[in-house]
Amino acid sequence: MKDLKKVLSLIMSFLIIFIVVGCNSKEEYKSNSKLQVRNNIQLNIVTTDKFLYNMVKSIVGNRHVVEYMFNDRKSEMNFKFTEDSVNNVSKKDLFFYVGADYEPWVDTFVDKLNKSKVGVINVSRGINLLSYNRVIKYNNTILKDNPYYVNNIDNYRIALMNIKNALEDRDAKSRDFYEKNFSETLNKLDSYKKDLKSVDGELSNYTFIVIEDELIYFAKYNNLKLLDVSPREDNSIMPLDSAGQKDLEQKLKDNKVVLLYNNDAVVKSNEELIKIYNIKTSKIEIYNGDFNYEETLKHNINSLENIYKK
Repeated sequence: MKDLKKVLSLIMSFLIIFIVVGCNSKEEYKSNSKLQVRNNIQLNIVTTDKFLYNMVKSIVGNRHVVEYMFNDRKSEMNFKFTEDSVNNVSKKDLFFYVGADYEPWVDTFVDKLNKSKVGVINVSRGINLLSYNRVIKYNNTILKDNPYYVNNIDNYRIALMNIKNALEDRDAKSRDFYEKNFSETLNKLDSYKKDLKSVDGELSNYTFIVIEDELIYFAKYNNLKLLDVSPREDNSIMPLDSAGQKDLEQKLKDNKVVLLYNNDAVVKSNEELIKIYNIKTSKIEIYNGDFNYEETLKHNINSLENIYKK
C-alpha cells in the first residue's frame, strides 16, 4: 500500500511540473513576441538638416523617431564636432547626410563614428554631380562638387530612393510600408514635374541670366536658354572692360531677359542694369528648412509663371 502511495505521489509531482513548465513556456513566447514588434518600429534616425529630415519623414511617416542636427545653413557649415557629438550619432540606428560637399566636415565626422550600430547613408550616391564655377573653400580645402542637386527633380528621386533602400535594409519587415510611401511621393513629384515642363514651354522665347552656382542644376534641368555672363566678385553681371560691356548691352537689347536669383544681394548688385534694360527677375528657392520639397516646387513654378503672366 505504501508503495502504491509513493507511485501516485511521484505521478502527481510529474504532472505538476509538466503543467508549470508548460504555462511558463507560453508566457515566455508572448513576451518575446511583444519585444519583437517593439524593436521593429523603433528606429532612431538623425539627419544633418531639416530639409533632409522632411525627405526622410516622407518615407517613414510617424513610424520612427527622426531628428535633425542643424536649424540653419550657417550652423551647418561652421560645425566643429566634438567627441560628444560623435558618440551621440553613433548611438543612432541611421545617419543620413546630403553629401557632395554640402556638409564639408562630414567625411572626417563619419570616419570617427562607431558603425557597429549606426548605418551611414550619403543620399547623393549615384547622382551625376556638377562642379562649382567659383572657388569655394572650407578651411584650407577647395570644394569641388556642387551640392544643390535636388533642384533637379530626377536627382531628388534618386536621393529619395537611397533613403528608402537604407530603411528597407534596416527594417525589412516594413518594406511594403516604405514602398507605398515612396510610390505616393513619386506620384506627387510627377504632377509637379508636368506643371514645370508646361511652364518651361511658355518660357522658350526668354533668355536667362544665372550667376549663382546654387541655381545651375535648376537651369539645366528646365532647359533654360542661358546668357553667357561672367559675374564679378560683387555679383555684378556688367563686365569691367568696354568691349564686354557693349557685347552684353547688345544682348540685353535683343532678348527678353530674366535674372534668376536666390540671394537678394544679386538683384541689389544689378539694380541699375535691371531698370535700364527692363530685365525681369524671378526668385528661385533652393534648400530651405522652412519649406518641404513640394512647397519649394510650388514656389518655383509660381515664380516662373509670373514671368510671362505679368
